[in-house]
Amino acid sequence: MMIILYIVGGFISVLIGGWLFTNSMEYVSHRYRIGSSFVGAVLSPILTSLPELIVFLIALLLYGDVSGEDVAVGTIIGEPFVVSTIIYPIIFIVAAMGFFLRRRDDVVLEVNKELTIPFIVVLLLFPTVLLPAIIKSLVIRYLIAVFLVTAYLLYVHTMRNREGLVIEDYERLYILRVINRLRIERIAFILQLVVSVALLFMGSRALVEGIIDLSKYLMLDVMGLSIIIVPTATVLPESITAVIWAWRERDTMAVAALIGEKVLYSTIYPALVLIATRWLLSTEALVSVAIVEVVSSVMLYHVIRGRLTWDVAVIGLTGYLVYLFIFMHCI
Repeated sequence: MMIILYIVGGFISVLIGGWLFTNSMEYVSHRYRIGSSFVGAVLSPILTSLPELIVFLIALLLYGDVSGEDVAVGTIIGEPFVVSTIIYPIIFIVAAMGFFLRRRDDVVLEVNKELTIPFIVVLLLFPTVLLPAIIKSLVIRYLIAVFLVTAYLLYVHTMRNREGLVIEDYERLYILRVINRLRIERIAFILQLVVSVALLFMGSRALVEGIIDLSKYLMLDVMGLSIIIVPTATVLPESITAVIWAWRERDTMAVAALIGEKVLYSTIYPALVLIATRWLLSTEALVSVAIVEVVSSVMLYHVIRGRLTWDVAVIGLTGYLVYLFIFMHCI
């Protein structure tokens, strides 16, 4: 019972921390006049992916044994999987609710074709996470890591040239709603950042401890379990942002927030894992990578056309069921 409470507590802490951090990001976007496309596909993922990064660092630094490494690798691989199979369908459900309540004109996600860039990056680079498990050379692992980081920097440069319109109607900093007497926005911004980072740290540590303890108690594979549970919790910040944008019919921003996250987990974070872990992959990890590639291919086709339809959600959910079947079969 205590293990479950620990995981739930970590889940809630990460959720609140990510919610505050996302609000801070929108403030920075408005304050410093950064375009919406760049915010959605680059800036937003960098900030909202901090929960996964903290989980990764805590798993390695505080639980650096085999179980800790499995949680770290499972988190890195699992985030694109959870986004592809669960979060995209949720976005379509929100769009359908918005249409039913007359907040949207239709249930199709209308997106700018500039988003083909991050989708192509994911399709080409995400499978490289499998190479170190096949090629045992340490030098090749480092070379792949350098290549992935370089690719991400080129991606950021490309998206910077297509940053789009500035977000004008942003929400006021949440911390200012609590302490109305404090009129200095910069101090409020720093305070909110400190609170959010503290919540992310505490929640992430609780999640890692809970995952390891639960897997040992149930005698389940640590990596396979972490691919499902940890990313489901830590993906909440970017998911909430995407849901809000979909509700407001800002479809490009909603999809950009999610695919931009997948770019990070196709480049920067795999590079970190390549350098810091043994990088041994389970069957579940291989299956999750294949599912991400299939869903991303279908979405790229629709983004080229400028419209995302419901078959993306159906394919994603099917992939999730396939993963669960294989995971239970491997127990």
